[in-house]
Amino acid sequence: MKVAVGLSGGIDSGTTALMLKEQGYEVIGVTMWLFDHQKDEIETAAQISRLLKIEHHVLDYRKYFEEIVISAFIDSYNQGHTPNPCITCNKVFKYGRLIDDSIALGADLFATGHYARHAIHPITGEHQLKKALNHRKDQSYNLYHLNQETLSRLIFPLGDARSKDEVRGRFLTIHSEIARKKDSLGICFIKRAGHGLFLKEKESISMKPGNFIDQNGKILGKHLGTANFTIGQKRKLGNGLSGNFVVTALSPATNEVVLGQESDLLYTSLIIEDFHLIEPSVADALTRSIEAVDVLLSQWSAVYPAKLSLKGSIAELEFDTPVRAPAKGQALVCYQGDVLLGGGTI
Repeated sequence: MKVAVGLSGGIDSGTTALMLKEQGYEVIGVTMWLFDHQKDEIETAAQISRLLKIEHHVLDYRKYFEEIVISAFIDSYNQGHTPNPCITCNKVFKYGRLIDDSIALGADLFATGHYARHAIHPITGEHQLKKALNHRKDQSYNLYHLNQETLSRLIFPLGDARSKDEVRGRFLTIHSEIARKKDSLGICFIKRAGHGLFLKEKESISMKPGNFIDQNGKILGKHLGTANFTIGQKRKLGNGLSGNFVVTALSPATNEVVLGQESDLLYTSLIIEDFHLIEPSVADALTRSIEAVDVLLSQWSAVYPAKLSLKGSIAELEFDTPVRAPAKGQALVCYQGDVLLGGGTI
């Protein structure tokens, strides 16, 4: 059985390839070339492939990545939203085009270094996506868009890893220097830290100076661009504003950041359009009854208990306690226990 592993040049994907080879799979490495300043990562992915004695293919997606992921990232800020480019990339490229191209290269299955688990429902036989055993590293939130066909081809070897140290320890057996690499942080396609300079170079309207205003439109001060703020932000608002106000809305069209109080951020219900369910059989249950779920409003949000009902692709959520600062552009996902039911964009 041939498995293609998405090799990013990091420890997680490299260990994934090592584990699968040890399990007897025929492994090939596939690396997405997404932006120009990716040379070091591609070279490391190639080095890992040589160490493991596996084929390595570099697939040039730069043009399409710019058109799809980066343009959506900029447009989201232009609309006053908080984008999640990783989800767009996963949906379109890593778990979309890359799988298709891997199959064309002869692969039967596809694996990544994501911390998540794939399971089969014992009664319906449908594919499920579950949290990783290591909840601190769990990345299932970013994969709510997966469908049955894609899941049928996926393997997540790191889903059962207890810690990152365990993963590093596995990789130490083939290369100690690479095993000491730090986890990548931030947005991969932004070369320098911070998204403000990137957006300014792209001439985004979200980086134009404007006014802070209160709920009634009164001018409270000046800011250097709506993209510098997120819903719920309290700090770095300027003299006399930080500590006294919180960001409640963004309006790039008028270059205004609306400030208010904590009470302005609280919601007891939300409606999510184009809500995607991973298991088709769950849709029938949700149209007949309201189910108790655990909700995340972002990758690192608190967990909010809620009741979920579905009307077509529209999800209605009623929360047990008010949720704070849901931000347009972020993904809202629903779990029952460790099982990810699905999600959509706020």
